[in-house]
Amino acid sequence: FQETEIKQQKELLSAVIDSQEIERKRIGEDLHDEVGGTLSAIKLMLNAAIRQYNQADQEVILPAKQLIDKMIIDVRNISHDLSPPGLAMFGIYTSVEGFVSLIDKTGEIEIELSTTIVTEDRLLPERAELALFRVITQLIANTLKHANATKIDINFKLIDTDLVIDYNDNGKGFDMSILEEKKGMGMQNIFSRLQMVNATYTIETAENKGFKMIISCKTS
Repeated sequence: FQETEIKQQKELLSAVIDSQEIERKRIGEDLHDEVGGTLSAIKLMLNAAIRQYNQADQEVILPAKQLIDKMIIDVRNISHDLSPPGLAMFGIYTSVEGFVSLIDKTGEIEIELSTTIVTEDRLLPERAELALFRVITQLIANTLKHANATKIDINFKLIDTDLVIDYNDNGKGFDMSILEEKKGMGMQNIFSRLQMVNATYTIETAENKGFKMIISCKTS
């Protein structure tokens, strides 16, 4: 009976997460195509106006153009976060690489991403790779929000038939005995997604000792 109940809970969890991803994809595409397209059109109009007006008028229009440029970048970043564009074609490593490059541009933290895997190889079904991509981006978000870290190291490797992802930050860490208290929405989402794809994990952390999570997922 208990096994049946666990199976039903996992199926329900999987259905909820799948529906969330479908909605994320729809919103991401709408942002990219509709809002992004409209902003690009406004930018073209402003460029045309700048060419036609004198220096004084250009100085009035230029700040508006700069705001539009920023909004285009923001919309693109949000769209890519909601629906990573390269995941289906290039796989998880390339998608994480793209996300890390966005974080690098902020100058908030140093992220070292490495792999011993041929990154063009598709190791997992897209659904599993998407779940792991969400886990990694949430871990990065947690580090940025809570850890006061200056560096994150993420390594992908194959051990036998397992894809293993090592995530480390050099932040303030926390006492493992209060991990249950730390299970906010971010950590709950991480554990739920790992459970959905039958991934295993270990966590190592202590006060002033950083945070380490090792994730392992079967490739076959």
